[in-house]
Amino acid sequence: MKKVVILGGGFAGVNLARDLGRNPQYSITLIDKNNYNFFPPLIYQVAAGFMSPSDISYPFRKLLNRQPRARFRKGTVTRVDTKAKRVFLEQGGSLEYDILIVALGAQPNYFGNREVEQNAYTMKTIGDALAIRNNILAQLEAACAQPPQARAPYLHFVVAGGGASGVELTGILAEMRRDIFDKDYPELEGEHGKLTLVTADPVLLPPMREVSQRYTAAALQKLGVDIIYNDPVTAYDGQTITLKSGTTIAAKSLIWTAGVTAVKLAGIADSSYGRGNRLRVDRQLRVIGLEDVYAIGDCAIVEGDPAYPNGHPQLGQVAKAQGKYLGKALGRSDKAFVYKHRGDMAMIGRLSAVADMPGGRSLQGMIAWFIWVVVHILALVTFKNRIAATYNWSIAFLTKNQAMRMNIQPSPPRGRRE
Repeated sequence: MKKVVILGGGFAGVNLARDLGRNPQYSITLIDKNNYNFFPPLIYQVAAGFMSPSDISYPFRKLLNRQPRARFRKGTVTRVDTKAKRVFLEQGGSLEYDILIVALGAQPNYFGNREVEQNAYTMKTIGDALAIRNNILAQLEAACAQPPQARAPYLHFVVAGGGASGVELTGILAEMRRDIFDKDYPELEGEHGKLTLVTADPVLLPPMREVSQRYTAAALQKLGVDIIYNDPVTAYDGQTITLKSGTTIAAKSLIWTAGVTAVKLAGIADSSYGRGNRLRVDRQLRVIGLEDVYAIGDCAIVEGDPAYPNGHPQLGQVAKAQGKYLGKALGRSDKAFVYKHRGDMAMIGRLSAVADMPGGRSLQGMIAWFIWVVVHILALVTFKNRIAATYNWSIAFLTKNQAMRMNIQPSPPRGRRE
């Protein structure tokens, strides 16, 4: 029985582990720094308080407990030795493998801007989402304690990045501002502050069709969002945002969704990496130049696919498809991985979304919103998550309210309390 070690339990890794766990040829160890899988497309709803972290997450050990040959190991990988076929963990110890599969995903790309990295919020993990939620609530409370003339920086929330993550977060924050501020914060006396979306691109949602881009911009502007195009953030000290044009924005909150990059893994030569620090793989998802090493998901770039000469987009549907492909093909088939794009979509707000369907058709408004909701509910990893998401969305839809508006800070360990 061959030992398979999977690094990372996102879309790619967890789908691979569940499918490969049924294959009697392999024993599987899935390694992840968290003990749970989560659903990144809905993380912005946790950030806005519309969903609980448990609605979009599930423990790895429970996910794998029906795969008798699959095991979970919590840990952070520090390096690999591809000659000795060993993986080394930050927590100590190492694991031997016969086949290594790298599925480490991607991290925020700050484009070398250390100041933005240190002072902006990002939205890649559940921890990030909770930090955003806590900050929004903290800024609102702080604004309530200020005289009216001093409130503006506390009530100005800026989102950097015009992709789906930035658009969806901006939309839900705009609805939160419209529907909740007056009810929960009477001290603000009807003052709703400002919400600004900044992008380096000339349009929102660059991968989508023009009709969807125009609808999105109009819908956000109707919600009172200021949109700044072609002007990326170049600096942020926690108080003032500076754009490339020289424009400055006074705001105590910047949320960064302006790009991702893969993480280089120590022990793998630079020659194995391509654009965006993604591991170069062939059509069978084998890392080029390495033996018995595969890469899938956001950390991989497939070379040789004529339909995607620059590699596949870093999307959850690509990662899931690659995980399922390798779960069936490993040790059984040399058939090339073929990706069939199922379209793009983005939620803007209540009964408002855009969806670019295969075949050239684009949908906007309520029908796109309904498709978005159904697709995302069905994509959640467990039945429990689907029920929880459906319940919370139903409550939010019927009441224009959300229940998770609590600033919960973890207590320090007993020995570190002052």
